[in-house]
Amino acid sequence: YRRVFEEYMRVISQRYPDIRIEGENYLPQPIYRHIASFLSVFKLVLIGLIIVGKDPFAFFGMQAPSIWQWGQENKVYACMMVFFLSNMIENQCMST
Repeated sequence: YRRVFEEYMRVISQRYPDIRIEGENYLPQPIYRHIASFLSVFKLVLIGLIIVGKDPFAFFGMQAPSIWQWGQENKVYACMMVFFLSNMIENQCMST
């Protein structure tokens, strides 16, 4: 996008030399940055739990849901799904 912005700025400056043009990246809202940071850490923890095979639900005295059992049976696919879905949500949070 930077190259397009610079070309657009150059065209406008040639046509209207008195106009001052400034540009910078727009930061996402702080809540979305925090959500993206949390998801980044949570994703790694979840992938680690899937690979190791630990059941975090047993720690809380709960029965593991069927999706967790499916993830333990299909570890590679579950890790890939966690990685790609969380990256998609993180990118959506960070886009402006």
